[in-house]
Amino acid sequence: MSVKRRCANWLLSFRDWTLPRSEAKETFIFWTGLFSLASVLRRRVVVPKKLLGSWEAYPFLYVFFISPPGVGRKTTTMSYADDLLDDIPTVTTIAQAMTQQDLMKKMADLSEPSISIRALEFGTFYKPSADVMIDFLTALFDGRKRFDSSTITRGLEFTSRPCCNLLAATTPGWIDENMSEGLVGGGFMSRVIPIFEESVRRRQLYYEELDHKALARIHDDLVVDLNYIANTLEGEFKIEEDAKFFSQSWYRATADKYEKEEDARLHGYYERKPAHAFKLAMLLHVAYSDELVITLEDYQKALAILASVEKKMLRVYSVVGKNPYTDVMDAVVEFVREKGKVEKTELLGRFYHSAEPEKLLQLLAGLVAIGKLDVFGTDPRHIFYRLMKPKIVEANLTESRIEHQEHSAPPKSAPQKASVESPQD
Repeated sequence: MSVKRRCANWLLSFRDWTLPRSEAKETFIFWTGLFSLASVLRRRVVVPKKLLGSWEAYPFLYVFFISPPGVGRKTTTMSYADDLLDDIPTVTTIAQAMTQQDLMKKMADLSEPSISIRALEFGTFYKPSADVMIDFLTALFDGRKRFDSSTITRGLEFTSRPCCNLLAATTPGWIDENMSEGLVGGGFMSRVIPIFEESVRRRQLYYEELDHKALARIHDDLVVDLNYIANTLEGEFKIEEDAKFFSQSWYRATADKYEKEEDARLHGYYERKPAHAFKLAMLLHVAYSDELVITLEDYQKALAILASVEKKMLRVYSVVGKNPYTDVMDAVVEFVREKGKVEKTELLGRFYHSAEPEKLLQLLAGLVAIGKLDVFGTDPRHIFYRLMKPKIVEANLTESRIEHQEHSAPPKSAPQKASVESPQD
């Protein structure tokens, strides 16, 4: 740690400032701290191409807090970043929705085109430009030094060495409705670190017992150190030899394994995992040192943090690519099971809120085609549905019972023996 810093480890001090007065899970708090550090570093530090060959790694991050609506304390946790970054003059912040053209214009007007976006509802931020904004954010993440955007009203706009840090909140439902398999598997979402939580860490309303003066001092220390980092640290990271050996061995051992063993929706993320690991390793090191060097411990901790995120990652994307009407079809089958038989008009009335009438008719035809439901009735005005009966199977079972009784029953004159079959047979 530099003698000019107040915090021995900025991330630990951030935890001490936030955790005692928050209900949120520590994952949300930790990644808010990482985002804050990344926002002040911008593109001023890098793992250069002379180490990585054809690409380079900058510390900027895209992080999504994902939890059910009203759950997790996403917004209040993100506000901690607001409290700190609003006091850092070198950081340009954006918190409201805007079009892609407006965002491009804002970056083009900056002497250093680096922005920090905190989207309390990503759907609201995304909506004005939709997929155009997604394409733009994807290009920014890839670290292009130049970006050209053609617009009808302003002609050609240009910005050099753009940088974007994004912290956003959303729900699994929004991911399901708006993110295709392409955006998840190989596009935008493979560049995002999704932090998924289904509950809070605790339930507490009152915090009078806290030492609020001590918390205020920690806040001031955090801001002072962020300003110091923002104005002092700049240059290329080095990697210690044991960290090089370890990371090379890890990469060779795991890169192809992910392709074979993991869900296809995560392949894009795993291809970019080395970049994510370098980003985290840089941020973890900057939290406690001015020296631009990645140690073995930094890299190992980065991988451990990513591994903890990955445990819940597939749950975030489990609905992506799924038949959107699977739940409706399952509900129809269960409803018919309970009723025994159901007239078509009753089914259409019962599930009218789930799909349009034409789509419901298609779903019913599909359930008949795959053998879930049986349709019967001679009057077109009165068509009924019931569960498909396994008639052939029942007939075979009946014939099998009769045959068993005829051929396996012992003769009346023969003595019957006790069964000696093993439970394993």
